[in-house]
Amino acid sequence: MADPALPATYDNLPAPLKQTFIQSHKEYVKGWPGRLFAEYINDLDANGHLTVISAVYGRCGKEPKLWPFIQAIIGPWNYAQGHQISQGFNFLCDRPDDMLKLLRGSSLFCEDDPKTTVHGPRDCFREIITKGSGLHACVVRSGSRTTHHHDIHIDKFQTVCDRQTDGFCDYKYLNSNFVNHMKDVVPWFLTDVAPKKAGEAIREYGERESKGHGPKW
Repeated sequence: MADPALPATYDNLPAPLKQTFIQSHKEYVKGWPGRLFAEYINDLDANGHLTVISAVYGRCGKEPKLWPFIQAIIGPWNYAQGHQISQGFNFLCDRPDDMLKLLRGSSLFCEDDPKTTVHGPRDCFREIITKGSGLHACVVRSGSRTTHHHDIHIDKFQTVCDRQTDGFCDYKYLNSNFVNHMKDVVPWFLTDVAPKKAGEAIREYGERESKGHGPKW
């Protein structure tokens, strides 16, 4: 039997993204030995994940130095799988501290308040937008990098922020983006996060990521 062909949508992808898929496939076959590259890409396409990854790549284009930090893609999810809050993926990065330096120095992002984040042991950065969707990049803190994955995703309704002089986010609440984001996030938070004790939640995050599933917020 002939090897499967790559989907037509793959042909139109930019070269840097194709190179990332090659590296991602190498990581993927560690858990699925013998899985062909074309089978891997076809699986992504069939699940809608090829479109998700392409969308994240497109948004990274505003900060051209950002995408090269994504060494390999792990566990992508679409909006349906992300509680209609976000779509994106976990990823490996061999230079996370350099990625942090880029994000903290970029005028296109602001850093989330670490005291209020629901993204676990990660430092997260929001693309500065005025409405609609926006990129959210989260880098695992040094003490948790053996148990957690970095993640990058597009919030369907990104929180609108200004970048303060210290680089942190100045959140804006009187806008439709915030209302729509809360409509998506609050039900998930109340049913999936709030009832759990802190220790149970942390263990669940680790278990979910070990299976290749990323945060959905």
